[in-house]
Amino acid sequence: MRSRATGAFLVALLVSGLASAASKPDEKREHPTLEVGSSPHDELGKDINGEAIKISDHRGKVVIVSFWASWCGPCKKELPVLAGVAKRVGPDQMKIIAINYHDESKPFRMVVDILKDYPITMLRDASGKAARRFEVNAIPRMIVIGRDGKVASDHTGYGESSLPGFIDELNRLLAEKG
Repeated sequence: MRSRATGAFLVALLVSGLASAASKPDEKREHPTLEVGSSPHDELGKDINGEAIKISDHRGKVVIVSFWASWCGPCKKELPVLAGVAKRVGPDQMKIIAINYHDESKPFRMVVDILKDYPITMLRDASGKAARRFEVNAIPRMIVIGRDGKVASDHTGYGESSLPGFIDELNRLLAEKG
């Protein structure tokens, strides 16, 4: 089992790769956000095996729900980084749930195949139900949920200026007791 300090260092190292996935900095939010401390919608949809995925099934872990699409340049950079963070931090500490937004089945399946060796749960939101529940109108959109099941933060787009704060936030959430 890795120490939390080692996990934090690895998170800082991997998340720094998000700088190359810049689209819009968080400071210029033009999109609805979930209120910090609120309870997010629990039901997210079904994974590639048809299993219902709920946030509450991962209580006690840091959960990141990321909305993405194959045609979104920053999303294509974000997903492997998040998957790598999850792999290094471990499934007992973190869960990444990646929800495909407005893609056809074939591009979605290609990304699933690419990331099949990573501990990341992939969902396809073909009906847009999950996106509507989370008021997604721009991607990448990442909702970070603490071990207590409450929204810790909500990020739409990325910018280098927001990365140090995101790294600190993730490390703080990982250090909290479940």
